[in-house]
Amino acid sequence: MDRNDMMSRQADRHAEPGLPEFADRAYLPPPPSLHWGWVFLLSILTLGIFAIVWPFIQANWVRKIDPRSNASLMLWLWLGGIIVSFFFIPAWTPAGDMSPPTSRERFGWLLQLATSVLFYGAYFAMSASIRQHMASYRLPVRIGGITLFFFNTLYLQGQLTWLARWQQTGQTQPKASKVVFWVLLGIPFIAVVGAVALPLYQTYVLRVHVTQALVQAEPLKQQVLDSIDRNRAWPKNNAQAGLKEAEAYASNDLIGFAVLAIDEGTALETMFGENAPERLRGKRLTLVAEGHDGAIVWTCQSPDIPLPFLPEQCQ
Repeated sequence: MDRNDMMSRQADRHAEPGLPEFADRAYLPPPPSLHWGWVFLLSILTLGIFAIVWPFIQANWVRKIDPRSNASLMLWLWLGGIIVSFFFIPAWTPAGDMSPPTSRERFGWLLQLATSVLFYGAYFAMSASIRQHMASYRLPVRIGGITLFFFNTLYLQGQLTWLARWQQTGQTQPKASKVVFWVLLGIPFIAVVGAVALPLYQTYVLRVHVTQALVQAEPLKQQVLDSIDRNRAWPKNNAQAGLKEAEAYASNDLIGFAVLAIDEGTALETMFGENAPERLRGKRLTLVAEGHDGAIVWTCQSPDIPLPFLPEQCQ
């Protein structure tokens, strides 16, 4: 018995009273059942060629269940537009070339944008055809639009594999999953975010520690200024500045503060100790007091702390 006879008998059976008015899954054209994981792997191994071919296989099956589907046409227009656009966009641009794109290049980019709309249109059209046709089998097919947008070929293939299993076994569980695609997308996303955010966070933490050291130095700076006002001279050590021994000002991060003599001024220096973050241990932070236009001005500097870890006033 050929397929036309089977379809004719199926139509006659539906017309008979007392029979269920839904299609038999045996009459569904076998969907392409290649697992989406293989589609992904083969696309990589063929440098993307398989990823171009497989959408046409999917569209060809959709046309079998919906002869009015124009997904194949949209895919051909998409592929043709991509090929033509490469004649307008240079394959190689010299390094450091900051010249604005030419009108020819702009046309090429616009053509690629337009053809991408055709590509997505083809997949949403296939999705609509599948949902509409499978309703005649009383099989609800749920294809998420957002997931389809981001994972198009792979996600639709997951649905087709699920349909192929249903046709062979009648089982609808487990449902075609879309969570796995978001998990796979989330892994590189988290990796990229982590690669960018973690160094930024570490820099922020180290800068906070340096800022806290500056805050600890504020009352000591005032005592140094008071000693300069009293003695009319730059102090050369803690005693001359009216301060205790350097270790008396130690904290969790710092080993203390010491007053040092410099040319035409004085310095208040501290060092990060063993309890400080590793990248600050043993590093020095210096506050320098110098006279400028009759006033004493403090500046912040460090001979060995990298600039990204220093607050703005120390850079």
